[in-house]
Amino acid sequence: MDSEDITSLCASLSICSRDGPIQLLNDKLMVEAKQRLSLCIKGKILLSKRVNREAFMCVIGKIWQVRKGMDIESVIGNTFTFHFRDVYDLNRVISGGPWSFDNALLAMEKPVGKGTIESLRFNQADFWVQIHQVPLLCMTKEIGRFLGGMIGEVLKVDGGVSGDCLGKFMWVRVRVNIEKSLT
Repeated sequence: MDSEDITSLCASLSICSRDGPIQLLNDKLMVEAKQRLSLCIKGKILLSKRVNREAFMCVIGKIWQVRKGMDIESVIGNTFTFHFRDVYDLNRVISGGPWSFDNALLAMEKPVGKGTIESLRFNQADFWVQIHQVPLLCMTKEIGRFLGGMIGEVLKVDGGVSGDCLGKFMWVRVRVNIEKSLT
């Protein structure tokens, strides 16, 4: 294909007056869409075989025990959309992970306004990790953040009741890229 062919193809993609006027989205519709999306998460069960969708939707709804309810929609394959009615329930589910079904990880993503379901990567998961054999002098939240940062993105360091990390090990919540091997 030469440059003239490419130029003519690109010209045919332009918007002409015959295609109709450009319409702007109503502000009220935009606000409603953002509100709906703010209470939504997408999840994908990372399993090569198809899961029983009905069983999954029934079981996960009982496990999560949301206060104000949610709707689960099967999107495609092992991908689901979870529509919550309350931000507290949404945050509790996200912070309570990682979740699994049929011995497979449920990778979850909070969608943003742009993109499609196909653009979601489902390549990260949040885990609580224990860091053992840390010298007592180093049992601080700052060192917990440093050590956890060697694993992934640190989301939280549990300092325990006292606020200091003085237990047998340190608890650190990290976001890990699950496409890469752990070092």
